[in-house]
Amino acid sequence: MKNKSFVAVVLLVLLILPPLSVSAATGADNNLLVQGLEAYRQEDWSTALFFLRKASTLPENLNAETWYVLIMSEIFAGDYESVETDGAYFIKTFPNSSYMANVEYQMARAWFNTGEYQKAIDSFGAFCAKYSNNSLLPSALFWMAESLYQTFNFEQASAIFERIVTDFPNSPKVVEAAFRLDLLSQREREEKLLYLLRVTGEEYLAAKEEYEKLIKQYQSEEAVTLRRKIRDLSNRVEELETQLGDEQKKNTQLSARIIDMTNQYEQLQIVAAESARAAQQSALEAEQAQAQVQAANAATAQANAQAAAANAQAAAANAAADAAIKAAETRPYVIYQNLPQPEPAQQTQTQAQQPAQQPEAQTTPAVTEPVVQEPAPQTQQPQTEPVVQQPPVVEPAPSSSVATPETDEELKKLKEKAQRLQDLLNARNNGK
Repeated sequence: MKNKSFVAVVLLVLLILPPLSVSAATGADNNLLVQGLEAYRQEDWSTALFFLRKASTLPENLNAETWYVLIMSEIFAGDYESVETDGAYFIKTFPNSSYMANVEYQMARAWFNTGEYQKAIDSFGAFCAKYSNNSLLPSALFWMAESLYQTFNFEQASAIFERIVTDFPNSPKVVEAAFRLDLLSQREREEKLLYLLRVTGEEYLAAKEEYEKLIKQYQSEEAVTLRRKIRDLSNRVEELETQLGDEQKKNTQLSARIIDMTNQYEQLQIVAAESARAAQQSALEAEQAQAQVQAANAATAQANAQAAAANAQAAAANAAADAAIKAAETRPYVIYQNLPQPEPAQQTQTQAQQPAQQPEAQTTPAVTEPVVQEPAPQTQQPQTEPVVQQPPVVEPAPSSSVATPETDEELKKLKEKAQRLQDLLNARNNGK
């Protein structure tokens, strides 16, 4: 609407202020421009283009206003290629024109409408940077966001739409920008899905072509080689499956072995605990045994002391026995010497007269037996047995005189007593 109002103002200026030195032929030529402006006012874009293009060829119409109206007519008529061409001519011919911003804006719109979105993005970006205070800035931002939207740059488009809503709340593009923001999330997903479907479709077609090509190859002379490869791969797959089965069996066996080793480990822990308790019990028993050994050592020491005392007693008894034996050895000889000696003549006569008469019993003085003191019984056997001297065999002392029966009897008794003493000493030694 703003562009149409601006064109109407230009038309009125051209009609009210015609050049004063224009001839009748020039007035006829300017009629083309008037007819073109009238058709533009009535929005008859094709008629406007017809007259304005003819008028733009005249030298007197070589001005920025005529070319700007022509470019606007091309925009409304949808002749975007002419907009690009005439816009480039306008920028080159009228670089200082006040319509420069509008022409650049319309050229960017033409690129957007022809689908050249990247050129539109670059043009709208340059316009926004160059004309940051222009009234067309919100519209330029909007169409730039639309271009980004069409190229699936939804994040950048959303940021620009948000800027329009935030920074230009009074712009007529705010409603459309807000609507775009509401639909952007859903449209973004839809567009991405469509894009993926399109790409997938292309890949599907490529895969289909490749598949058909492989089928043709399989049916060709190389089919044998391919079949052989397939057969080899099948055999390899079977081998791998067999190996997999073996590995699974091994895994099962290893799992069972791990379970057995775990059970054995638990049993070993139990045995170790029992061994620890047994070791503690053994330590206690060892301590008790050590205490008993110490007590036994003490008892042994006491027994050794008692054995030493017993050995002393035995030594005393042996000395007494030796004395008694010596007394017993010398006693018959003493008795024999004390006997009365008969005369030789009388003894011969008597024996001759009474050969068969038994000799009368003669009374002999009583011989007292030697008292042998026996050693006291020992309560404990000593470690080393005392050495007991054996009493010598008692033999009668040699005598030149003839022994009497009394003397023989006395000697016999003494030998018996000595033998009994000897037996007593042997029995005591054997008892020890």
